[in-house]
Amino acid sequence: MRASVAVAFILSSATLVACNKKGAEEGTKAAPAAAVKVETIAAVEQASPELLTLTGMIAADQRSEVTADTQGKVIAVMVERGQRVKMGDPVVRLDVRSAALSSREAQANLAAARAQKELAEGECKRAQSLLDKGAITRSEYDRQTTQCTSALQQVAAAQARTEMIAKSVSDGLVRAPFDGMVADKSVTPGEWVAPGRPLFTLVDDSPLKIELSVPEKAIRAIRPDQGVTLTAVANPCWRYNAKVTRVGAEIGRTRSLIVEATIDAATPVLIDREDCKDAVSQAKSELVPGMFAEAQVEIGKLKRPVVPEDSVDKRGKTMHVFVASKGELEDRVVQVGASPEPGKVSIVKGLDVGEQVARKAKGNPQIIDGLRIEGGGPAAPAPSPAPAAPAPAAGSNK
Repeated sequence: MRASVAVAFILSSATLVACNKKGAEEGTKAAPAAAVKVETIAAVEQASPELLTLTGMIAADQRSEVTADTQGKVIAVMVERGQRVKMGDPVVRLDVRSAALSSREAQANLAAARAQKELAEGECKRAQSLLDKGAITRSEYDRQTTQCTSALQQVAAAQARTEMIAKSVSDGLVRAPFDGMVADKSVTPGEWVAPGRPLFTLVDDSPLKIELSVPEKAIRAIRPDQGVTLTAVANPCWRYNAKVTRVGAEIGRTRSLIVEATIDAATPVLIDREDCKDAVSQAKSELVPGMFAEAQVEIGKLKRPVVPEDSVDKRGKTMHVFVASKGELEDRVVQVGASPEPGKVSIVKGLDVGEQVARKAKGNPQIIDGLRIEGGGPAAPAPSPAPAAPAPAAGSNK
């Protein structure tokens, strides 16, 4: 009997020690972290721009495939791709020696026709005098005046041919029709060209424009001189301003209307974004005709929750705010809208008006989900360790 009592006492003591140790560990794990002081601000309702997002292609103000007005062999090409030219600058020279010889022949024929005209005019004057004196008949007089008229027309024909051949000679030097940049060159010395064959492509990129396809349901919100902001896919860190200059006259088969906006490419604005910080030290990338771009047009106002710009942080590919709730910060994924004013951001989805959000969350890794903050209510008390069971008396029969 004493042996069994001793064994029971040892087992109960071991169980008691294990229970006390487990309770102490649980109490240690449940100890809450200290609350930190975080500045919060309530989301307020404010009228924010409603933006229509459109896509389009950047285009040159003018684009021309320049051709020659005469035929001939190319003897010189004076431009290269990417070169800027002024209106009237020579770009291609053709061999027009045959036309020059024809021009000399035409000038000689013109001189002969003028001499014949002078002779015919003299004969007409004499014929008039003889007719007045009755020395010739009316039919003879009419025949002489017809010759005078024919001589006059021959001079006009020779004059026209001379001018046409002279134009062919001058057309042997092809000139730029306007200021611009050579986008493509499709001719080399030694080739034979004829009227209608493109020699090079010239584009006028000052100013640039963007052609936007506006859906049918949004056409009523588009008007001339309306402001547009755009970013090129190839240059996403710079924002450009534009203004609607032309509105199409009909809706196409795609149920959209083509709208043109002129771009102010001289004063781009750097987008305040984490991945665009390195773009400050880099040269501004110029817009090039043919680039794909995304544009936004303000078509109205909507009331939305608005928070300071530093309350929104981009983590990964999503935007986050941290809402104060029950003494902790709750991470919320939100959809950001247009800025109603500098330093403010509107929230399209994920936040309600009146909710408290943390300030200075932008770029701050210490603001995280579940962070305990001051002023958010008392934390839940930690569970107390279980009371120790009294040891059985020695010699007990239980």
